[in-house]
Amino acid sequence: MPTRDLSIVHISDCYAPRTGGIESQVAHLSQAQRNAGAKVSIITATAGPSQPDVTRVTAPIPFGLPIHPRTRHHLVQVLEKRIPDVAHIHMGATSPFAWGALRAIRQLDIPTVVTVHSMWGGISQRGYSAFEGVMIGDGIVWSAVSNQAAMLVRRALNTDVHILPNGIDVDAWSCDPTASKDLRLVSVLRMAPRKRVGALLKILRTVQESAPEISAHVVGDGPLRQRAEGYARKHRLNVVFTGRLDRTGIKEVFSHSDVFVQASVKESFGIAALEARAAGLLVLARSEAGTSSFIEQGVSGFMVNSDRDIFETLIRLAANMSSVASIKAFNRTHPPAYSWDWVTAEATKLYEIARFTRRK
Repeated sequence: MPTRDLSIVHISDCYAPRTGGIESQVAHLSQAQRNAGAKVSIITATAGPSQPDVTRVTAPIPFGLPIHPRTRHHLVQVLEKRIPDVAHIHMGATSPFAWGALRAIRQLDIPTVVTVHSMWGGISQRGYSAFEGVMIGDGIVWSAVSNQAAMLVRRALNTDVHILPNGIDVDAWSCDPTASKDLRLVSVLRMAPRKRVGALLKILRTVQESAPEISAHVVGDGPLRQRAEGYARKHRLNVVFTGRLDRTGIKEVFSHSDVFVQASVKESFGIAALEARAAGLLVLARSEAGTSSFIEQGVSGFMVNSDRDIFETLIRLAANMSSVASIKAFNRTHPPAYSWDWVTAEATKLYEIARFTRRK
């Protein structure tokens, strides 16, 4: 069945007005599917204003956490009124609402795709593994946003896990970065511990001690921003902190950059790195991250095994700007595949697998 003939319900703990990776991906995928002719609705535990085709199953939980004590009961009532062709559940490392939704969907026997958007650590793996009997069955297809994330889900549930990558508006991120005689670095991230902000600045400090002509921009905000700026002042780093920027602002920074540096190792995918890749920048990231899904080694960027490797790679690139220019030229003329049309088509393939296995 083509996308235009499907009725789809997306189920996610978090959704607008909350902001974050899962929220953004659910919203954009839903819109892309509507554009393709599908009938799409969203069910979430996030409180917020009334929106067309959004059902909010909420409870008065402290701090507005997206949790409901009777998720299965309420979702059965909601879904019985409009049984969709397929349900698409979006999970993070801890997703109590999505977990309750899966139990409701098992009860109603609705074909389902589950997409894991996070890297499941040891606690998550053990927790989900304990309920393997509920989470695995006919008509339930598991997926993750990258090979790295999928490997952890397979380890926990001992089942096949497909890859359903995140998407971006590829054309909207396209730009033509200017040339430079000195290497210019950029990183876009939330300034929080799991993004390894401190490690990134230590790398920049070591790099600039060896090659002071290398400059950097750090785009983003978060709880560690003040500490990061203090560290940069103390060590006199050639780093500009821009704060949070919209796409226009980020593209402006990208247009005057050469290399996107990602120091985090727990990136299940790496949306910011993909946007930089679409903008024509060379991407340098740790191999543990899901970023390796869209970086071809030595062609569109480099995936390395340690912070020391990031430092050494940057020093080599600074000494060979022609190789940087060559990779940037390749990235400008070979945009990544992860457009929303492409992701929508990949999702539809998984929906058909769920519908087929449910009918068997």
